[in-house]
Amino acid sequence: MIQLRKKLLPAAFAWVQAIALCSAPALSWSQEKYPSRPIEMVVAFPAGGFADVTGRIFAEEMSKVLNTPIAPINKGGATGSLAATTMLNAAKDGYSILVNTLGGMVLAPVTLKDVKYDANKDFYPIAFITSAPDGLTVRAESPYKNLNDLIDAAKKNPNKLSYGTAGTGVGGHFNSLILSQVTGIKIKHVPYKGGGEYIPALLGGHLDFVIGTAIATLPQESAGKLRTLALMGGNKMKELPSVPTTNELGIKGNYLDSWAGAFVSAGTPKPLIDTLTAAAEKVIKSKEFGARIEKTGGVVQYITPAEFRSMIERDKNTALEIAKKEGLQ
Repeated sequence: MIQLRKKLLPAAFAWVQAIALCSAPALSWSQEKYPSRPIEMVVAFPAGGFADVTGRIFAEEMSKVLNTPIAPINKGGATGSLAATTMLNAAKDGYSILVNTLGGMVLAPVTLKDVKYDANKDFYPIAFITSAPDGLTVRAESPYKNLNDLIDAAKKNPNKLSYGTAGTGVGGHFNSLILSQVTGIKIKHVPYKGGGEYIPALLGGHLDFVIGTAIATLPQESAGKLRTLALMGGNKMKELPSVPTTNELGIKGNYLDSWAGAFVSAGTPKPLIDTLTAAAEKVIKSKEFGARIEKTGGVVQYITPAEFRSMIERDKNTALEIAKKEGLQ
């Protein structure tokens, strides 16, 4: 028996050593501080737009809380879906964060056949960064002094008034369809590639009005060259306190607010998600972040990831209903 024990003990010790060695990498990974290196923040639209401006502010404030550099990288294309699709193939290690919008996360999967992802199944929201209502905006010298003037003119001249948006199937386009359904007007849609194109077209007299995020037209409005007749939905803007909402005017509908959010791929380890969501909550609730976003025209409010997911599902159902009715799918 003693001899048997002498033979078994070395073997048992070797077996324990083997397990320890195999477990060492996992143990090391689980104890690794996060974040321990720079984070890449992929912005799903070109520089200078709504997502880029608000995303960069968010990145700067998050880097302060996490005490690590966060580098914004613009990857525009296909209404925000190019960056989202690329993100799905990135490592799920918390070092790649996606900043995208209503258009890229909700509307693109509804309207574009080649887009196969689902925002709530394939991604996890770590922050609702900001929202901004779409505005219906005309030139300063436009004969339409208020929204009712424009609606009356559209009713008297079906399909004569032309308007621009950032593209077919974007939030502004959906909101124009909702407005048409609610009021019974018929207007001519001219899709562009973004505010950088439709704002010059409006200023040049090539359009009667535009519908898009009010943040995009705010600089020209402040310069006295444009005038926003109404904000779509029920949310006011501090930068445009005198502009009424369609709800206030009695032109109610399920309008879609433009929003920007930060996401990681589904499957990212929960401890990393918890670190990011906690940091994001601290940022969103800070006075400094709120002040910086409000200067751009954005609306700041903290909502939990669960509430954000519910909002995404609600927006998707609204978009599906409109797309089916208008033949946008």
